[in-house]
Amino acid sequence: MMAPMAHLATHLTVPDARPAVVTDACALLDQEVGRASGVSGLAVRSAYRVLAGVRPGMVASAVDRLLDPFADRLDPFYQEHLATGVPLADVLSAQRAGMADALLAITDDRAQRTGNRTLRAAYRRVRGTAKQYVGAAAPGIAGLIEAHAPVVEGRTAGDQGAGAGSPRPGTGQDAQPAAS
Repeated sequence: MMAPMAHLATHLTVPDARPAVVTDACALLDQEVGRASGVSGLAVRSAYRVLAGVRPGMVASAVDRLLDPFADRLDPFYQEHLATGVPLADVLSAQRAGMADALLAITDDRAQRTGNRTLRAAYRRVRGTAKQYVGAAAPGIAGLIEAHAPVVEGRTAGDQGAGAGSPRPGTGQDAQPAAS
């Protein structure tokens, strides 16, 4: 029987890694918001400006507060990647709806509990299309995790090879999400 793999939070939320993870997550968020297009994209960009305009550093602060629960919700996908050797981007992309639901359950709860009516209203305006945007960010989320946590190299979702390769530490390089 295989020993359990380390929880994703042990790589993303520890004091030595956390500031870099938050910085990279903010960069990914900026990139994904910038890619949003159409009428729903306009609403997403507007809501993001509301969040960023609440106070300086608000986006980074929100990302930092969400990091622990996000790592918890992303851990099953990460564990699947480690156990199967299927690239994390493939795991997240194949299960993008479940991943989006898991992350949005956290933000839904936070939005409901916030005392800031402006933030709550901005969130409600974009919530209907949020699942598609979070799902589309799967490759970028995988890249963020890969930059900060050990991953398994070698196999793709269609491979039937015997070994999964060996874990490697993250590179710390910025992730580049695939075009939608």
